[in-house]
Amino acid sequence: MRMAQHLSDHPLRKWRKAKGMTLAQCAQQIGTSRQVWSDWERGCHRPGATFMPRIRDLTEGAVSADDFFPSFGEAA
Repeated sequence: MRMAQHLSDHPLRKWRKAKGMTLAQCAQQIGTSRQVWSDWERGCHRPGATFMPRIRDLTEGAVSADDFFPSFGEAA
């Protein structure tokens, strides 16, 4: 499933770039692979219930489930 948001606009990617971190560093911090993290940033996949709290904690709330699961009223 492809999310409507453009790759460079995804909050997860913006956060990572602002922190100067690599995909591998971020993935390691929450216990996943670099490829999975990349898939999240590109909108190819969405994090499940296990990883959403870890992402929220790592980003100190800057990235939340709302960034991956738009409101029902928004066009997907």
